[in-house]
Amino acid sequence: MKKMIYPTLIFVIGLLLVSCMAGEIVSTNYYILEYMDHTEQEELFRKEPFDVTVLIHQTKVPQTYNRRQLVIRHFGPRITYANSDIWGVKLSEIIPSLLNKRLNNYNIFKHSEEDYFEDPDYEITTTLNNLALYKSDQFNQTRFNIKFSLVETGKERSILEHSINVEKSLPDDEVDTYVQTVNEIFLYESDEFIKKMINYFSGEPLFEEYVAEAEGLSDSSLEDTGDEDLSATGKGLLLLPAITRTDNEPYYTIIDKYGYEISGRMGVSVPLVAGDYNIRYGSGNEDQMMVKKGVTIVPRYKKIVEPDWGCLIVEVTDTDRNFVKVRYEVFDAASGESFGSDFPSEEEIGEQQKVWVLKPGLYKVTINNAPFNTYYDFTTVLVEKGISQRLTIVVETDEEGNALGMVGAGVLEEYSLSSAQDKVKLSSAIHTNVNVNSDNEADKEDSKTTIILNAQLDNRLTYDEGPFHYSLKNLIEMGTTKTSDTDFRISSDDFELKNTAIYYFLKNLGFYGRFDMNSHFFPENSYSSEKFLYSKYNKDNQLEEADKLADEVEIQPSFFPIILKEGIGINYRFLNYSRANMSVRTGFGLRQDINKGVYELSGSFIDSSGVENRTYQEQQTENTTGLEVSLIGNFQLPFNLSYTTNADMLFPFDKKNLNAFEWENTISLKLFKYISIDYKLKLENKRPELGDEYIVEKHSLFLRITYILR
Repeated sequence: MKKMIYPTLIFVIGLLLVSCMAGEIVSTNYYILEYMDHTEQEELFRKEPFDVTVLIHQTKVPQTYNRRQLVIRHFGPRITYANSDIWGVKLSEIIPSLLNKRLNNYNIFKHSEEDYFEDPDYEITTTLNNLALYKSDQFNQTRFNIKFSLVETGKERSILEHSINVEKSLPDDEVDTYVQTVNEIFLYESDEFIKKMINYFSGEPLFEEYVAEAEGLSDSSLEDTGDEDLSATGKGLLLLPAITRTDNEPYYTIIDKYGYEISGRMGVSVPLVAGDYNIRYGSGNEDQMMVKKGVTIVPRYKKIVEPDWGCLIVEVTDTDRNFVKVRYEVFDAASGESFGSDFPSEEEIGEQQKVWVLKPGLYKVTINNAPFNTYYDFTTVLVEKGISQRLTIVVETDEEGNALGMVGAGVLEEYSLSSAQDKVKLSSAIHTNVNVNSDNEADKEDSKTTIILNAQLDNRLTYDEGPFHYSLKNLIEMGTTKTSDTDFRISSDDFELKNTAIYYFLKNLGFYGRFDMNSHFFPENSYSSEKFLYSKYNKDNQLEEADKLADEVEIQPSFFPIILKEGIGINYRFLNYSRANMSVRTGFGLRQDINKGVYELSGSFIDSSGVENRTYQEQQTENTTGLEVSLIGNFQLPFNLSYTTNADMLFPFDKKNLNAFEWENTISLKLFKYISIDYKLKLENKRPELGDEYIVEKHSLFLRITYILR
């Protein structure tokens, strides 16, 4: 039965990966610029065209931008070309084509053409100087620089020129949002150029000359949904951007002309039938929320509402930057209205911070149930349009971690429209536990005392940006034990280092590479209450030490054995929530057990004099390659419980080698701010020199005291 466990496990995990990969194909995305009838301006339509003919030349495009791939600029000298995001049209052809259609729809000229024709009265040239998606760690921008020129045929100097250099922040990371923003800017600026030409040919200032800047554009973008089903049913999309780039901003309400209401989540597009809608959004009760009226949904387009609100996140810490659970309340500083109260969230255990969506203005925040008119335990914060701010309140606490009063507050970090959480996170903590036992069970007059001291240094680093994820975990554990009959002895000594890098080519599927190391610092001895005779044999079965009498023997030197694990393969993340994460990995694995001076008991017997005789055999260094399978998960459970699991298996290609199996489980119950009860169960298989393979079970239960270093 046991022989069937490993093949069955491999088959199930392989089936899971194949089923998850099915249907998910990395495809190339093609983007177009198109004509939008709904962006036409009524005042530009003419009953009678001007009696002139115009030739529109192909757009001049620099070599840098004259590529099929979209250009990505990285806020510096570096540019890259998108591999899977391609222009489905030639920019040099589509720009004059859209301009010509604009001129014909407005009935501006008697005749205008893109192709060559003899003796036109005028010629229009366009020069594209810059068109790029600017990307940085904090936000994305559209950069669009184009020049329109009107020239009388046969002359070199331009009669009219219209140049723009627009930089516009984007509300999300979607490439189609960028392309549609470019589309809208171009059509808008084409209208501005047409206004100048109407002024020139009419001889009257019918329109004021206007050079558009980013602030002069529409306060929203219309993005092509690319969804034929929406077009067929007359539907479009509505998007209220999530300023904090999280999924825990409050829901908003969409109201149609009949008064029916539906809910939407900020940052997620909502499909709607074409028409006008009112939107109610924000924190607080219904009377305190903001209302935007007359939001028009156009078929096949996404209406992106420019934020006229700000976001506020409140965190409470003590002077050592440790989380403090104390109720706070948010008031309007002018009217004194309360928008509600809440407790801060403990992000270290996966809780998501509450996001307050508020009108721009000044707000007062109090703690410890203090009223609005208090003159202590309060601070104020200015909420700004389109900005997410984190208000940090520092309080003094007693020995039990209860808040006594506020000692400081302020906005330490500011987040712009497209800001995100720090991509690098570093944490470090010290865990300690002490156990003292004393009893006289063995002897009425003699109490036996046992003292156990244990400490851990836990360091973690994560880097998470875009498709790349890296995590490092370093755990150093040291423990000593003392009894009435012995001195302090090392009871636990462990050094563990785990490195994992993952590149996600799909949302939850990616390639991984890992390097793990396990070792220890001090020599390990085998002890006995009675003296015994021992002999040691090296790796070549040569006798090194013979019949030595002792009550302890060194079986492992400092640092050895060193266990190294490397692996590359496929990682699938099938749970990815703030309170539940689980991934499975499978691929090519390597393992090295470097056993320099490492001995194991290979046999023992009691001689005629009643003395135990032991034989120790030095272990061989092993190098194993095979198929590795790993399961990694962590869960934040109710009642302050947390559970982490890490299963690691290696199935060697050489059937003579032992399958490697390690499964570590930890359940933690948080009692107080710094105190928890931890139970750890570690299972691993072992096959000694003499005997059959079996599962080693290691149980640990201890009261842990934690101090967060950072």
